[in-house]
Amino acid sequence: MVTELHSESTPETLSGANRRRSPWRRRLVEAERGLTQGFRGDSALVVHLFVACLVVAAGLVLGLSLAAWAMLVGSFTLVLAAELFNKLARIVCRHAARESEAVRQAASIGTAAVFVTVVGGMSVAALLLGGRLVEIFGRQ
Repeated sequence: MVTELHSESTPETLSGANRRRSPWRRRLVEAERGLTQGFRGDSALVVHLFVACLVVAAGLVLGLSLAAWAMLVGSFTLVLAAELFNKLARIVCRHAARESEAVRQAASIGTAAVFVTVVGGMSVAALLLGGRLVEIFGRQ
């Protein structure tokens, strides 16, 4: 299945239902479809979501501050965005006209970018949750 990318959809290229939708609503539908395809096509996103749920549960139990929640949400967002961009890069590389060393290097760089983002996100979560644990149990 080949997915076409359109920067702007013209009325001639839209189906009947999409012609009635406003441009911002079409973008929301495209975003939802992209998220759905991302989660269906790659188990790494499901693993990231599971770990994020564990961190959220721990944060709720530990009573994190608003600033800590903002940093965690930012970390989750960056990790998921990096994973989605890596999936995009892999699809583009897979459909490249020819398989070359540059295409393999691009895929490896995308994977490295995800790894760096995940390590950064894990570090933020560990510092925030660990710091809160020290606050709670360090007072005794």
